[in-house]
Amino acid sequence: MVDPSNISESFDSCPYYLSEHSKCALMSSAYVHLECKNYFKFTKDISSLSQRVLISGPAGTEIYQEYLVRALAKYFGARLLTVDSSMLFGGQAFKESESYKKGDRVRYIGSLQSEGNCEADHGLFCPVDSLCPDSPGWEVRSKHPFDVIVEFISEEVQHGPLILFLKDTEKICGNNDSYHGLKSKLKHFPAGAFIIGSQIQPDNRKDKANASSLFLSKFPYSQAILDLTLQDIDAINNKCKEASKALKHLTKLFPNKVTLQAPQDDMELSRWNEMLNRDIEVLKGNANISKIRSFLTKIGLECADLEAILVKDRILTNECIDKIIGFALSHQLKSCTIPDPSSSVQFTLSSESLKHGVDMLESIQSGSKSSSKRKSLKDIATENEFEKRLLADVIPPHEIGVSFEDIGALESVKDTLKELVMLPLQRPELFNRGQLMKPCKGILLFGPPGTGKTMLAKAVATEAGANFINISMSSISSKWLGEGEKFVKAVFSLASKIAPSVIFVDEVDGMLGRRENPGEHEAMRKMKNEFMVNWDGLRTKEKERVLVLAATNRPFDLDEAVVRRLPRRLMVNLPDASNRRKILSVILAKEDLADDVDLEVIANLTEGYSGSDLKNLCVTAAHRPIREILEKEKKERAAAEAANRLLPPSHSSNDVRALRISDFMHAHEQVCASVSSDSINMNELVQWNDLYGDGGSRKKTTLSYFM
Repeated sequence: MVDPSNISESFDSCPYYLSEHSKCALMSSAYVHLECKNYFKFTKDISSLSQRVLISGPAGTEIYQEYLVRALAKYFGARLLTVDSSMLFGGQAFKESESYKKGDRVRYIGSLQSEGNCEADHGLFCPVDSLCPDSPGWEVRSKHPFDVIVEFISEEVQHGPLILFLKDTEKICGNNDSYHGLKSKLKHFPAGAFIIGSQIQPDNRKDKANASSLFLSKFPYSQAILDLTLQDIDAINNKCKEASKALKHLTKLFPNKVTLQAPQDDMELSRWNEMLNRDIEVLKGNANISKIRSFLTKIGLECADLEAILVKDRILTNECIDKIIGFALSHQLKSCTIPDPSSSVQFTLSSESLKHGVDMLESIQSGSKSSSKRKSLKDIATENEFEKRLLADVIPPHEIGVSFEDIGALESVKDTLKELVMLPLQRPELFNRGQLMKPCKGILLFGPPGTGKTMLAKAVATEAGANFINISMSSISSKWLGEGEKFVKAVFSLASKIAPSVIFVDEVDGMLGRRENPGEHEAMRKMKNEFMVNWDGLRTKEKERVLVLAATNRPFDLDEAVVRRLPRRLMVNLPDASNRRKILSVILAKEDLADDVDLEVIANLTEGYSGSDLKNLCVTAAHRPIREILEKEKKERAAAEAANRLLPPSHSSNDVRALRISDFMHAHEQVCASVSSDSINMNELVQWNDLYGDGGSRKKTTLSYFM
């Protein structure tokens, strides 16, 4: 029993959205029974002013509903009694189970209606719940908990208004005995008491999805639909009938129903969903703590700081709790001093050990999830042969093997890609407001060859956890007229199914070049049109997590419509001296270097080198010690053959010396820059970047792009 002076919740400070209609319906009914109880007799046949009100809301509103009830009690100055309904009519849930044996004296406390179970000279056949031991105090044990509540409220209501809050009433209405028992007892409540029940609305979409998944699981691929058994259909129908029956029972128990409606405004709805999601996490955490405490009590253990164990992302099953406590107990026995079992010291499980058990369970489950994800691509249901052929070319993120750490420079480009691609996936709640926070649909990486454009695309897919679809003309073209467009459509439909996904088009100028080329075939033009329609057309979903990432050395050859669909255009230029040093440090991170190797000297020596050129330089330098070993082995074998001695054993990798600065100097004489900074193509790239790239000056007006 909570006194209104100890309730802090109020309607004025309610953090949740509450419509005026719901508030008015709740308060008008409560006013009659809490403020004007002498007029109670006039409300018996008025459902809108019934003494019994049901508050119904979507999943996650349990805390919200309790807040409203407490605020209502505060408003009317009524005392509040909160009862969990599942503990009242749960069979053996509300009393200790009794075990009887032959010869025990028992007393029948059930219904007076025997229902024809009596036989001559055989006494009475009845369920064990209708019996209690015939010993002193049987009257108290046979009394139902709700009878005690009715008696208690009948006494307390004489001292002022009182609200009874029954939580989770829908859990007991599916059982006929529980329903009829509660119905008979609710009729005996005195005036001045107000009864509020809580209900969580079933998710019909989820139920339909579960039913359809049960159907579909019976005939995967081309298996006949007739394999579906009648038992499965009956199980689905029975479940629907039980839910419908429980809803009818609730309506009869609580004639007055107040439904919590979600707000219509987008900003209010976003805030509403955010608060409900937070409350769901709190409810899951509390449920897990309760289940862990119950398990510990059952096995005779205690934990002093159980609230420190927070598992809010899911409801733990009994199997999970068993594993957590098993890991925790083993960890504590290994790492802590064990008290003597004969002593009076109580063995207590520490919260640190329980945290260790939770961490062990999460590591095991994360490993199983990652292995299931590796198989998930094979389980994707493809609609046609085009998607099936393209699915074989999809690369999961864990198989790409390239991250941003493998790219030594391009910090500004990497930061931009993280903001455009990774942030919307990691923090989607920041992009729900307004129309401007939509995910980017296309990014163009352009620049001279060998500067790391393809590596950046792979790193984006890896870091974002997205599936990587590498598209080329050979994968979407066909000798049959019209199949090219179907392949293009299949690319986007498949990418949508395996989202988040990255569609990477390397050398995009060859596939999506300008359409005014007079020598272009009509089939190629249709493929381009189909690509752009599926990329950003009428049927494109705005918040679909599919990104088109394109790379090219010739952005000025792209079609204008393609450039428009690539709103972010990042130039990946040749690295300067500081960036060349970073690239060299990444390339040589796992190599054995001599003390005289100075990366600063090599970086200054390689002016105009791209990242690919620097790697070729390092590979050439690494071959020089191997050539020395081969030359040494050749001389040793020649000497052994001349002296008629046994041939010496071959050298291993441990005999290869460290790389010296002279190796890089020698490699520099052989490997030169593959791109000239003064070439025509390089100048055109700089001009195009000034006009259309991110951070361009936009000053120049003439460009070969328009010629």
